[in-house]
Amino acid sequence: MPRLSGLLAGLCLAGAALSAAPAAQAQETAPAASLTPGTRVYDEGGEEIGQIVKIDGDRVAVSIGGSGLVVPKNAFVKTGKGPALKASKAKILAVLKEAEADAAAVDGVLKPGAEVRSADGAAVLGTVKAMAPQGAVLATKDGNITMPRAAFFLSKKGLAVKVNEKQFVEGVKAARAKKKGG
Repeated sequence: MPRLSGLLAGLCLAGAALSAAPAAQAQETAPAASLTPGTRVYDEGGEEIGQIVKIDGDRVAVSIGGSGLVVPKNAFVKTGKGPALKASKAKILAVLKEAEADAAAVDGVLKPGAEVRSADGAAVLGTVKAMAPQGAVLATKDGNITMPRAAFFLSKKGLAVKVNEKQFVEGVKAARAKKKGG
């Protein structure tokens, strides 16, 4: 069974892709009151695909065939059966399968000693020093920083994080200031 933490990033991206998918016809957004844990969720054609397991602010976690998907509330449309995602079941399952494969590829290279690049591949930000429950500890020129597992992806140039060099440096500075209480 795939690790939940290893899938988070891919599933969030999958959710974004699904929420951007056009509906077959103009449909009304599902009312927030209809989005509650335990509610069955359908695809755009009315086929049941899973159920809502958690709501956290604007994000909705849906259990789909042993996997999970996190999507924004506005990804749902109102149907006669209940809330539905704006995609076919086949598309949803394909996106989940791709996200799981991407997560497995990252797990294969996210190991101590691995070089970590910026999202655009232009800069080497550090190397993986160790694995931690929260993610990976990166050794950088400014010291060690722990990055969540969901921050990593596999680019054409290798292991990377989802920010550019400037964003990374600013994030490290902000994290260090927060840790010091400033």
